[in-house]
Amino acid sequence: MHPERLAYTFLGFFLTTIFCLQWWQHAVYPRALWIALGMIALNAFLVRRARGPVLAGLLGITIALLTVARTTHVPTFETIDTFADGKYVTIHGVIVEEPDRRPMQTKYTIEVQKLTRNDEHIDHLQGRILATDRNGWPQYQYGDEVEVSGTLEKPGMIDTFHYDRYLSRDDVYSVMYFANIRKVSSGHGNAFFALLFHTKELFENQINRLYAEPHASFLAGLLTGSRKGIPEHLMENFNTTGLTHIIAISGYNITIVITMISGALFWLPLRWRFIPAASAIIVFTLFVGASAAVVRASIMGILGILALHVGRVNHVRLTILWALFAMLAWNPKFLWYDAGFQLSFLAVLGLTECAPLLDRWFKCVPAVLGMREALQMTISAQITAVPLIVLLFGRLSLIAPVANLLVAPAIPPAMLFGFLGTVLSTICFPLGQLFAFIGWGFMQWIVLVATALAHIPFASVDVPAIGTTCVVLYYTALVTIVARRRLTTYIHTLYSFLRRAPARPRSPLAYIPAKETRGR
Repeated sequence: MHPERLAYTFLGFFLTTIFCLQWWQHAVYPRALWIALGMIALNAFLVRRARGPVLAGLLGITIALLTVARTTHVPTFETIDTFADGKYVTIHGVIVEEPDRRPMQTKYTIEVQKLTRNDEHIDHLQGRILATDRNGWPQYQYGDEVEVSGTLEKPGMIDTFHYDRYLSRDDVYSVMYFANIRKVSSGHGNAFFALLFHTKELFENQINRLYAEPHASFLAGLLTGSRKGIPEHLMENFNTTGLTHIIAISGYNITIVITMISGALFWLPLRWRFIPAASAIIVFTLFVGASAAVVRASIMGILGILALHVGRVNHVRLTILWALFAMLAWNPKFLWYDAGFQLSFLAVLGLTECAPLLDRWFKCVPAVLGMREALQMTISAQITAVPLIVLLFGRLSLIAPVANLLVAPAIPPAMLFGFLGTVLSTICFPLGQLFAFIGWGFMQWIVLVATALAHIPFASVDVPAIGTTCVVLYYTALVTIVARRRLTTYIHTLYSFLRRAPARPRSPLAYIPAKETRGR
């Protein structure tokens, strides 16, 4: 069997098994299951033609089972969530993630070392908690050793949102909603990540020096994914018009950055543009903090732009699947509980499969600063991502296609001039202000479009009744449309083969060459 087909078989069984195991998570799977898989593998050696596909599929299933078993959390007396029973405790630990700063609160992810409860001291604990500090000051940093006091409990559901599943992506199974924090010491984190987070904080502070609100928070959302400070009414306008995706670091935003860089390198051959563009995005990822979400978005964005630069779609598709395999082998909960990861992956599939079909519709759009590619990518990503958005959030923006068409050309220059203005302002503030003002103009256009369209009647409608069946039917129809050319080619090839097939002879004389039958 061709190696490419074996790869598709392996990846297909792995991804399907990972998806299904979200409803059957165990740290140890039954012995009967492993015996059954072993028996199937032994029998596969008896059938030579099916040996390769069967073994590839079994390998995918086995790795999926081992991955889920490795990442399934089992509470013990050494894990902190065992003590999350709603009682007041004092925890000693270290801040191990970038603080999530918001207007009225800051969330800290703390790696627990020991716990004190009712004068009882428990050492050598494992696990993480998410502590919410509502005091606002002083601010604590990544790597600080802290003492946290408050009511420790397990996260539950918020309305219909499974908050506990969402936090489990980062191995957090305990929360402290009202925490009192005291700093003990600092410098206990990784020096490299400490520098990255510090650089990101300086970058956002410089944005605040250049811009007033809401443009400062808007640019921070475009460049670093931070949503703190964005007014509620503006966020509601973005939600109504289907533009929320532009203010969160995702594969879409990262792809726009790469596209702008590729457009600036128009004088280079197409295949040579990818390497400097991908290198620039790696630098950008490190610059804004290299959080897990940004890293995943960068991977998806690079894969998406690869789809536009490489002619062989099969190779790009296989590359995307291998990247997905690597990320899910590390943490399968990204696929189950991370809406951002799901939407980024769907957006990349849209770039890979749908964008080429839209080429003829965007030939009239100018290619300056990558506007044509940015607009084409926006529509392609919306085609594949909108059904999941409706399923997850129960809202369908009817005005979203028009809104994205109007703002898509403004997003690349807004990000470009905003970034250049912020960086240059650290060297020469007046020069940075000049570039920042240009970026402000493009951001103001986006804000005006979102505000105007959000006030149109029925711009967005609630769709609470949509179910998984409707979404499956939509994606089935989309796959059929995308694969139409390939199916047409297969049918045409089969038809041509049947036409060339020799007809069944009507008499035994048909087997005799014509020159021998002339005299008969």
